[in-house]
Amino acid sequence: MPKRDRLQPLQVYRFLPRTNCKECGLSGCMPFAFALISREKTPQDCPPLLQPQFAEQLQFLSRAFGAGEVQESGLLIDRERCNGCGDCVVVCNRALGTMVYSGVVSQRGNNEEEKVSPVLQIVDGLVKVINWQGCKRCASPPNLCRVCEEKCPFGALELVR
Repeated sequence: MPKRDRLQPLQVYRFLPRTNCKECGLSGCMPFAFALISREKTPQDCPPLLQPQFAEQLQFLSRAFGAGEVQESGLLIDRERCNGCGDCVVVCNRALGTMVYSGVVSQRGNNEEEKVSPVLQIVDGLVKVINWQGCKRCASPPNLCRVCEEKCPFGALELVR
């Protein structure tokens, strides 16, 4: 099964009423498109989109941005697509143990003090975030790692924030 095609902001914008009315609390429809993609807003947060003439657009956007629940981590897990294969867990654990310093790759976790706690785990057949603070995305400065999302063969994981 192919990974889910990610909608880009301009594609989302084309499904919006494009009134720039600011009724959603944002400065216009393009910022609203970005907020939909990052799951900060839902399609129902756009009052003009709720009007009958935009019913098809609302239905499309609700399907595109309604599945799954965004964790505090910004990781969206689509439970309908996840089959618990564990590929994301394996690549995440490898990525956590790999550090790059000035172009040199080194492995962490060779001794007890350097062991890194896993971020993801398969629980009851589905992936679950168990230690988000251990993710490279939470480091200071953050590393915008996406290996879990990229490795998922079913498109069940999406980093939205």
